[in-house]
Amino acid sequence: MSSNLFKKILWVFDPLIFSFKYISRKKWALYAVIISAIISTIARLYVPLLIGDSVTSIENLDLRGLENFAILIVAVTVISSLFQFIVNYGSQFLGQTYSLNLRNNVFNHLVRKSFTFFEGQTTGDLLSRTTMDIEASRNFITSTLSQLIPTIFMIVFGLYFLLTINGLYAAVFILSVPLMVYIGMVFQRKQRLHWKSIRGYYGRMNEELQENIIGQRTIRGFSGEEWEISKFRNTTDSYYQEYVQVAKLRGLYNNLLPLVLGGAATIILIYGGYSSLISSASVGPLVAAINIFTLVSPSVSSLGRLVVFSENARAGIQRINDVISEEYVEKLDRGGSAPLSSDLEFENVSFSRGNRKILDSLSFSISGGEFVSITGKTATGKSTLVNLMLRFYDPDSGSIRIGGVDIKKLPLTLLRRIISIVPQEITLLSGTIRENIAYGSPEASMDDIRSAADIANISSFIEDLQDGYDTLVGERGITLSGGQKQRIAVARAILGKPQVLILDDSTSSVDPETELEMFSMIKSRLSGMTVINVTLRHSAMKYADHVFKLDHGSITLMHGESGMQDAAGISRIPREDGDPVA
Repeated sequence: MSSNLFKKILWVFDPLIFSFKYISRKKWALYAVIISAIISTIARLYVPLLIGDSVTSIENLDLRGLENFAILIVAVTVISSLFQFIVNYGSQFLGQTYSLNLRNNVFNHLVRKSFTFFEGQTTGDLLSRTTMDIEASRNFITSTLSQLIPTIFMIVFGLYFLLTINGLYAAVFILSVPLMVYIGMVFQRKQRLHWKSIRGYYGRMNEELQENIIGQRTIRGFSGEEWEISKFRNTTDSYYQEYVQVAKLRGLYNNLLPLVLGGAATIILIYGGYSSLISSASVGPLVAAINIFTLVSPSVSSLGRLVVFSENARAGIQRINDVISEEYVEKLDRGGSAPLSSDLEFENVSFSRGNRKILDSLSFSISGGEFVSITGKTATGKSTLVNLMLRFYDPDSGSIRIGGVDIKKLPLTLLRRIISIVPQEITLLSGTIRENIAYGSPEASMDDIRSAADIANISSFIEDLQDGYDTLVGERGITLSGGQKQRIAVARAILGKPQVLILDDSTSSVDPETELEMFSMIKSRLSGMTVINVTLRHSAMKYADHVFKLDHGSITLMHGESGMQDAAGISRIPREDGDPVA
């Protein structure tokens, strides 16, 4: 029984153990909090003793003694307040240090997590983990340092002072403290599931808010406002109901504690008062004991709040641990040298998603400097092929080589410098056009930025803007069309001077004429760069040296063209000079 209780007590303070590694560099502040808590607690508990002695002085008509005790009470109270300030300030300082270091650690892990991790998460839930969950654990750390440490010393020294006054007073105190802690444990267990649900609903609210802000045009275009309002209301109502249950438990807990405290104080008062009456002894010790008990009791009751904070923090830390665990983390090794050529080779590459085979023993090659198009029906694995080249995922079997080197042997930072991608979903960050183009190449000169924009056929548009390359885009700036965003993204990819440029259906919003002009510029000015254009548009294949067609792992003819090479699911179609692929 005692062993289980001890384990439960340690379990409550698991979040505190978790926090130590994030505040370990500020040990001096932790020591200052502990030492100050000891001094402040002793000083606070000494005041009731002085009050008891003052009562005795009044009974003895000792005016000089009363004056001395009054001065001491003021002095000791000032000392207690000064050191309590250090406790409170140090607790907040350490709590914010913990929050700062943990938040940075969570973000560092998020940016290194593989795509497999993000497939099982929602944006709203991840936002909840990096905000609400971290804040909940920070509150526990701050409360623990400012309340738990002083409370422990308050209990220890309070018990000692009560023993010096009367053994029965100490016995009543000893019996009431475990009872209050036990009540806190019971209510902690009852709140656990509610806190878990609260976090889930909070993440869902974030997700729904984000979807509605980003997808306003779609929602209004399909008159979905009422449906979205109803859905969000249901989520917030569930969130509210869970919090109501927590509030009920808290209210019941906060009303039970005064009953325990009042009962203990009543026993002391009756016993002490009766003893004073029959022995004509001074009531000073009784007054001191009542004041000590009154002073210590709220601190003991605060253990219940710490239990609540602990449960809240534990729920948050469990979710945070999913992010900061080493599972699904990409190892961004640095260094290494680039392969001598940009030849790409796929050899017996297979990839599955669950039970669905997406790529099956694919083998094909692309010579360095070629402009290649990959086409095929929707959901046939074209983007998967691209993701494998960048090692966003690894194949189930087979190998991918660049310049004869298996890409698994290349550091990820080097691989993604060699191969640059313009994805289907274009992301422009809040900032200037220049900053967006230079993202990933911060050392690039303005001439290099202009050259990349010129190749992407976006320079004339940018220069016509009032602020040119310093025009703000993103949430704080101008609204760009889909085609303009895509061309800026192409310029960004080109600026890094990769050996291989991948366009993953990233010119779909660009008009065919502008697109062909851009491809012409890429072929003429970046002749040594291998370009892989994933597209469904036949017009986009005009400049391709070869066209690959992917169709669920099977070989298909493309409009009866000859030259098909059997490559286990990929059709390689040479283009006759001057003939567009239709």
